[in-house]
Amino acid sequence: MSDARKPIAVIAFGGNALLRPQDHGTQEEQFTLAWKATRWLAEIIHRGYELVIVHGNGPQVGNIMIQVEEAITKIPPQTLDVCVAQTEGSI
Repeated sequence: MSDARKPIAVIAFGGNALLRPQDHGTQEEQFTLAWKATRWLAEIIHRGYELVIVHGNGPQVGNIMIQVEEAITKIPPQTLDVCVAQTEGSI
C-alpha cells in the first residue's frame, strides 16, 4: 500500500449555500439545496479527495434572532450562542 496521502478538499457548506437571497427560507428549500449539494460532495470524494466540511450559518442565525426578538414579550429570549448551536445542529 502506498504512503501517499489523498489530497484534502475543504468545503464551506451552509449559510448562504442553503439560504440564498431569492429564497423564502423554508426548511423544505434548505433541505432541497442540501440534497442537491450532496451530489457535488460525492463527486469530490469520487475524484480521490478526502473531504472536510465546514459551515457558515449567518442567515439561519439571523432568522432565529428575528424570531427571538418577535417573541421577547411572550417567552424568555435565547442567547446568541444557543441560537448558533441550534442552527449548527440543524445544518
